[in-house]
Amino acid sequence: MPMDFKNFFAIAKNEIRETCIICQGFDLPLFSKTAKNGLFVKTAQMENATIIALKNNFLAGDAVLHLKGSSCKNIILFGSCGGCGNVNIGDLLTIDKAYNFESFTDMLEKNKKPSFRSCIAFPDNGILTTNSACVSSLLLEKDYIGFFKQNKISAIDMESSVIASAANEIGAQVSCLFYVSDLVEAPFGAVLKNSEKQRISEARKKTAETIKRQVKSKM
Repeated sequence: MPMDFKNFFAIAKNEIRETCIICQGFDLPLFSKTAKNGLFVKTAQMENATIIALKNNFLAGDAVLHLKGSSCKNIILFGSCGGCGNVNIGDLLTIDKAYNFESFTDMLEKNKKPSFRSCIAFPDNGILTTNSACVSSLLLEKDYIGFFKQNKISAIDMESSVIASAANEIGAQVSCLFYVSDLVEAPFGAVLKNSEKQRISEARKKTAETIKRQVKSKM
């Protein structure tokens, strides 16, 4: 049974706008300097979009399911991802298919027949359209590099197929816009160079600005 909406989101369901941008808590200031603090998410309003900043990644799907019956019809997932294949730190990626590697046990047992959910590629010709793998383990993802390359998966994240599945359940469409913050084929926990940190910072801001322009164009 859904919990009280206002406790979860800190706003009433009728305040949710047609476009919802889902991000991590530390990315919220890219969209709004003020926010309301719910039990599991923070929310803010920006022009004609509602910002939903997750406090816990594992409740990303629940957050979307709670939007059923609201005005939400379009969801934009914004955040960082690991890069695989012919991509570099700081690249911007949008998603066509989000593959489901959500089960740690399946990853451990080498299940290489995951399902996927289709997404709506972000409408920007300057952003690479690719596929994503929504993984449950940073350590085990290296065992799937061959599968990722074979299936044109360049973005490795932990929310895309979860949110795409939940969006499908409530009748909303989802777009994913990621910036590459590390490379799957690099040593685990590799220390970033200052130049790489700078590219990530610039990409993060550029990605947020791209989303804001797209949202504003729909007003």
